[in-house]
Amino acid sequence: MSTDTCVWNKLFDDNVRTALQDGFTAGGLISVILSAWLNLTLLVSNLRHDRSYNNLANFTLAACIRRIVPVMAHLPFIKYIESLYGLQEQFCEFFAFMETFLAVFEVECLTHVCIERYVLAKYTTNGWTIKDNHYTFFLYLCVFFSVLYSYPPLIGLGHYGFDFSCTSCTFDMVLPDVAWQRYVVVIIFALRSIKPVIFMVMMLIWARILETKENSNLEITHRNSRFTRNVIAVTVVNLVCWTPIALIRGWVVFSYLVYIDPLDVISALFIKWAMWIHWVSDIKHL
Repeated sequence: MSTDTCVWNKLFDDNVRTALQDGFTAGGLISVILSAWLNLTLLVSNLRHDRSYNNLANFTLAACIRRIVPVMAHLPFIKYIESLYGLQEQFCEFFAFMETFLAVFEVECLTHVCIERYVLAKYTTNGWTIKDNHYTFFLYLCVFFSVLYSYPPLIGLGHYGFDFSCTSCTFDMVLPDVAWQRYVVVIIFALRSIKPVIFMVMMLIWARILETKENSNLEITHRNSRFTRNVIAVTVVNLVCWTPIALIRGWVVFSYLVYIDPLDVISALFIKWAMWIHWVSDIKHL
């Protein structure tokens, strides 16, 4: 796919696009190295037997794998195959699906880390023992929502296309022409952006309330409270990094819904800053 077909091709010039892509690749490699180091550290420590840490590791591993996708998409070998066989459109859809799936999976994993803190606090308060199949269920839910939100373009509900940089592909923010499909895509964007934030915030608030009331076993309560505070810190950092680009995408989707030009309000500089902040979120929480 040529950048000439990109809706956002007037947003940045070629030099800025190249700088963005090089920066994303470098940041992705750094993130992958740090995430791999963190996960290996957890794997060889006693924490590998702690299901709460394993649940958090799902999030860090998802963030790690997600940063690999754009690096792979811009490998010289991949670009050579694309041009040799004319597979630009197919490769764009493939990497867009992978990026969307992993982006949703990353958010859902963090959401279920927050949910786990509430469930564990609830069980501890009532003197119950949380079962291992709860954690398996959390993982299945993450995969389910990832497929639910990333698969629709493959069956004609929305489509994949270039992101703001016009160098990578993702779930296209340009709405379909068919009215009911437009609303389906709007609902998908709302569910994948708004629902997780509500769950994260509410679950952590309720978990902290329950932990402050629990005094039957001070050692367990202290350990759980400390882990919850760490989860709160990770969640806050990521929400701060994710919010700017989420607001921009939300505005773009809304603008296409009401047929106005989204770029009349948002500057290219703010979009570039939001993309950088979003991409380095994984490095910051590490």
